[in-house]
Amino acid sequence: MQLFHHLHDALERHLPSIADECDRHEALRYLRGLESVLASKADSTESKVIPFDDHQVRRRLERAIAKTHARQIAEARRVYQRAVDECGWDIR
Repeated sequence: MQLFHHLHDALERHLPSIADECDRHEALRYLRGLESVLASKADSTESKVIPFDDHQVRRRLERAIAKTHARQIAEARRVYQRAVDECGWDIR
């Protein structure tokens, strides 16, 4: 965001020295765009994103994923067994 502030300030200082009207209008267009970006800047509070580089976080995520996969496999086995038991189908 600081880069946008620097660009805005530099363009604002340079604006009076632009003699050509067409170039001046183009510079004003950029200046208004930068002002819009600066006016709608994102909230600079702490991010709630979990850092995946942390070993403990990575381990917990891998464990949670493994549990989810195990549940999905168990559910698939139940569905398969139900099909075999109820219909006599041996799906292979």
